[in-house]
Parts: sequence; C-alpha cells; structure tokens
Amino acid sequence: MTRPLGDLALPSAAQCVPVTVLALKVLADLRSWAAEHPQVLGATPIEALAISTAAISPWRGASELRPAARMYVWAYALDDHVEQNVRSLDELDDLFGRCEAVVRGGARDDSHPLLASLSGWQSDLEGAPHYPKLAGLWGDRFAEALRGERYDWTAGLARDLGEGPSDPQEYLTYAASSNAWITHFPRWATSDRDDLLESLPLLDSALEAIEVAVRLSNDLATFERERAEPGQNNILMYDTSPAWVQDELDRYARKAREQLDPPATAGFAPAVELLRLLDWSVTFYSGADFRGWGSDRDLTGESGAPVTTRS
Repeated sequence: MTRPLGDLALPSAAQCVPVTVLALKVLADLRSWAAEHPQVLGATPIEALAISTAAISPWRGASELRPAARMYVWAYALDDHVEQNVRSLDELDDLFGRCEAVVRGGARDDSHPLLASLSGWQSDLEGAPHYPKLAGLWGDRFAEALRGERYDWTAGLARDLGEGPSDPQEYLTYAASSNAWITHFPRWATSDRDDLLESLPLLDSALEAIEVAVRLSNDLATFERERAEPGQNNILMYDTSPAWVQDELDRYARKAREQLDPPATAGFAPAVELLRLLDWSVTFYSGADFRGWGSDRDLTGESGAPVTTRS
C-alpha cells in the first residue's frame, strides 16, 4: 500500500524491499566482475547502474539481469577509455574493429582488458534462450553504437579545433552512442517468452526512439559539466536551445509510448520494461547524473571529485 505524506503518495517501506534487495544482489555481482578487470571496470558507477537495472526490471531475478547489468558497466568503461586514453583515430578504429569481431564472431580477444571482459560477457550471452535468433540484430546494433561513439570522438576533436559540426539532425542520426539499445538488448536475449520474437519489430522500433530520448535527456543533464571539458559532443553545442532539445526529447518519448502503450496495457512484459526504461532514464537525468556516486569517485584524492566523462 502507499503511504501519503502531504501531497506525496509514497510506496510503503515493505514495497521498497524487493527492488532494494534485487539492486543489492546485482551490485554484488558487478563488484565481483569489476574486480576481475579492475583496470577498466573499477572506476565505473556500478552503484547507480545496479539500482537502474533493478528499477527497470523489478520482477526479474538477479541472475537473469546479470548480462544487462554487466553491459551497462562495460559500456561506461568503453566511454571512459575512449575519452581518456585514445589518442588517434587509427587507435580508435582498431579497438572498435576488435570489439565488433568479438561480438560478431565470438572469438576471444585478450589483447586489452576491455576486449577480455567483452569476450567473457559475449560467451555467456550466447547461451541465452533467444540469442541464436537475435545474433544478427545484436551485431548490427552493436556496430551502430560504435559508429555513434566514433562520431562523438571525431566531433569532439573537431570542436576543440573550432571546426565542430553544427547540424543537430546529423547529431541525432548517431544517437546510438547513448548505448540504450545495447544495454537493454540482453533482457531480450535472456527472456523465455516466445512472443517476444513475434513482437520484435515493434520493440526494436520503440527502443530506437527511446535511445534518442535518452541521448537528449543525458545531454540536458550533463551540458554544464561538458561545456568546460575538452573533446565533448553535446546537442547543445549545435544550433539548438534547451527548449528545442526538450521538444525533441518529448517527441521521441511520445513516439515510443504510442507504440508501447497498447501491448503494455495488455500485460506484455517486454513493452512494460521498455516504458520503464524510458521513464527511469528521462526522470533520473532530469535531476541527476549517473556519475559521482561511489565507485567512480576518486576517494583517495583530497577533493573526492567524480570522474568526468560523457555518459
């Protein structure tokens, strides 16, 4: 039951327990996984990511959510590495080519901790119920996310030289850099619902709209920080305004909801899950950033300042 507090209708403490326990279980697994690859995973915001994973899919078990939660962490680690360590386009293309080879071919690559962690993750995912039928789509969308990351890197570099792009529509074509698609996909692969495959075109279309909404909500949340950092690429650095960005965010969110509301109303869990992803992401970014809450903070320094990267 809910507990009113003034004008607020709050869930009871007992209602909060299941999702809290689920988040703690997910967090415990993420801590163990990060400890296996501390060079690249150790400074990721695993606390916020564990809570997000549980809040979006509170009816699932921790083991079922492991692939999704770990991909959240891996995607953040990739962002960090690209922003902080990659020094040339050749280096970036080599890394991304190796990542795509792992995902498409399944061949293990231990040449870098990012690739080693991705290789283990990919091997585990291939045993998921729906993965064989979704492998082609996964490879294509993963490559699309990498193209978005590449665009952000090259645009940020050009902007530092006073030559950055200005067309917001071009920016939106690379919104897969939000990684919303690749971090949600494991929920489909691990599902035991046969009707998920029948509804895949609708779910895929809705998730593509959601990833744009997530990209824009992230940009609104992080612009003040990113405008002072080198190598950044944010929609508000283009020929836009916060009002325009909010209108576009609302438009893409509305597009996703129009597709998902009918099946969600009928009790189709994958549609409900996507709506929860949309609502969680947009609402969270309206008041916070995923960065700076725990493991991604420099707790050994005097300031304890959060690691500052794009996501």
